[in-house]
Amino acid sequence: MKKYRFVFPTVMLGIVAPLANAQSNNDCNFPQAISGYGVTAYTTSGATTDGLAAPSCLFFNSNQIYNDIWYCWTAPSSDFVKIDLCGSTFDNKLAVYSVCSPCPDPALVIACNDDTCATSATVTFHSQAGQTYGIRVGAFAATGTGTGNMTIGSGWLLDLTNPANSHRYIAFTTTTWAAAQATAVLAGGHLVTINDAAENQWVHENFGNLAGIDRRIWIGFTDEANEGTFAWSSGESAAFTNWNSGEPNNSGGVEDYAEMLGSNGKWNDLNLAGSGFQHIAVAELGPTVPPCLADFDGDSFVGGSDLSVILSNWGGSGLGDLNLDGVISGPDLTTILSAWGACP
Repeated sequence: MKKYRFVFPTVMLGIVAPLANAQSNNDCNFPQAISGYGVTAYTTSGATTDGLAAPSCLFFNSNQIYNDIWYCWTAPSSDFVKIDLCGSTFDNKLAVYSVCSPCPDPALVIACNDDTCATSATVTFHSQAGQTYGIRVGAFAATGTGTGNMTIGSGWLLDLTNPANSHRYIAFTTTTWAAAQATAVLAGGHLVTINDAAENQWVHENFGNLAGIDRRIWIGFTDEANEGTFAWSSGESAAFTNWNSGEPNNSGGVEDYAEMLGSNGKWNDLNLAGSGFQHIAVAELGPTVPPCLADFDGDSFVGGSDLSVILSNWGGSGLGDLNLDGVISGPDLTTILSAWGACP
């Protein structure tokens, strides 16, 4: 039984486009051109299956998208993009390809989803301004067809700053560990590096049950380069681990990538595709506050006079709130002390 059900708010820009004729974009050689953000009404009535099955579209033992229709979407900006089919009349499936070419190679799928909002699909990925992407809309089952609206908007699932280190953490839906890491790099960071128990707890508390759903979260820990020796994709030292009991076990000899379990915050190793489980990823970017924003007096040196600003405004807000959490407190003191000295 299909069992994932959650809904995220969607940014809707533009107007609803005319209902697409499945016959006009049923053939993957002739996708329908669309661009920008907005809503496109569609139908798969009369559509047939002509796209190839994709390994990264494996959900509930099926990696095919049936009775598919095709779009060629031009990105208006470099941004994190969300496409959803929420509210459609049938159990659908959705894939995005890195190129808009006739019948694109399944290896070029950069995002794929089955169920996110009830039995409708949602994907997120990072776009480059002016680039065209292939979008494939179809059904989970060979007999499935229906109608709905495809909404393309801008936005992350969740975007938070950790007050303990002033780093920004961004959650997004994804497919493979590699796809998640590539998206994190495009966003200006890497899959999250967890340095201690406090950071593990913060990530788990904020992302492990996102929107009330028990999540499986790709983190940046992998032993792909050296079996048995896990390392962070950020290059930081591996000073802390939080493996679940009996893990990592490298089941089948192919489990090189770590996930955090939303149920308990423990880690597990999986294969590149995530063993068929739906995942979100958390990218870590930071710090969000350049060190010399702590140079309150503008003398290009973080020192005693700047510290006095923190202390005199302690417990308040405004000048001295280096992590922008609305209160001047311990994390701001930690930030200014770590930036102590001449500005770079």
